[in-house]
Amino acid sequence: MPLSIKPHISFLDKSFKDNNTRMYTMAMQLNLHGLTFVIFHPEKNKVIGLQSYRFGEKKQPADIPMLFDLILNQAGWFAYPYQKLIFLTQNNYSTLIPLPLFDKKNKNLYLGFNQPFKEDHRIVFDQLKNVETANVYYLANPVAEKVKDFWANAQICHYSTGLIESLMVGFKNKLDIHHLFLDVHADNFDLVLFKDNKLYYYNNFTYHTQEDFIYFLLSAIEHLSLNPETVHLIMMGDLDKSDAKYEMIYRYIRNSEFIQKNENLQYSHSLDNVLHHKFYTLYNVLQCEL
Repeated sequence: MPLSIKPHISFLDKSFKDNNTRMYTMAMQLNLHGLTFVIFHPEKNKVIGLQSYRFGEKKQPADIPMLFDLILNQAGWFAYPYQKLIFLTQNNYSTLIPLPLFDKKNKNLYLGFNQPFKEDHRIVFDQLKNVETANVYYLANPVAEKVKDFWANAQICHYSTGLIESLMVGFKNKLDIHHLFLDVHADNFDLVLFKDNKLYYYNNFTYHTQEDFIYFLLSAIEHLSLNPETVHLIMMGDLDKSDAKYEMIYRYIRNSEFIQKNENLQYSHSLDNVLHHKFYTLYNVLQCEL
C-alpha cells in the first residue's frame, strides 16, 4: 500500500472554497482501479471541480478505507460535509428486476440466480424511478462503512443505476432503438439500449484484450438484432481516439460518436481541456432523482 496518493486529474474552479462545502454537492464513482469525484455548485448550476485517482494495481474492497484516508491526508476538504453526496459503487455484481415483479424480501434470491456469494458484502437495491426497475447488487461492507463514516448523508447507489437514470434524464424523448450507449471502463463495459423511451437492455461485460472487447460488443449488437452498419453507437467513459479499442470500433461500426456535453449545465473553465464524455455519468447523476 502506498504511503501517499495523488490525483492524476485535478481541477478546481477558482471560486471553490473548502469552507463552503455545505453549499456544494458531490458525485463520486469508485471501482477497484480508482476513484473519481466531481463537485457541483447548485446555486450556480455549475460543475466546479473534478479529481480522479488511479490505484495502480487492482485493489480489494478491504484496501479502500486506507486509500480514502490517504486522499484525506492530501485534501482535508475531501471528507467535509456536503449538501448532497451520491456515491456510485462500480462492480459487475448486480441484476435488474422490473418493479412489478420485485419483492425486497427476496433480494438475496434475485442476486443468487446469476451472481456468486460474496463474503463481507451486503445485498442492497436501488429503485430506478424513470424505468420502473429495481437494481439489486452486492455492496462491500468496508466501503459502505467508510463512506458513511465520512459522509453520514451519502446516498449509495450502484454505478449502473446512475448511468441508466442519467441517460433517461439527458435523452428524454430523444431515445431511439438504434441508439446504443457504450460506457467503457478499465476491464469491463456497460451497454444500454432504450426502446420507446423505456429501458430495453442493460448488460455489463468483462474483457481482457481489445479482441475480447470488440467480440463482446459485436456479439451483443447481433443478439439485439441490430446492424453494425446502421446502429448509432454513443460512447463514453474511459475511451478516446488514441485507444486501440476506439480503432476497433471505428473499423467495425459505421456510425459512432462520443456522447455530447449536457448544455443545461455550466462548467468551470478549468475543465475546458477535459474530455467531458469520460465523466458523463458523474456530471449528470446529481440532476437525477435517485
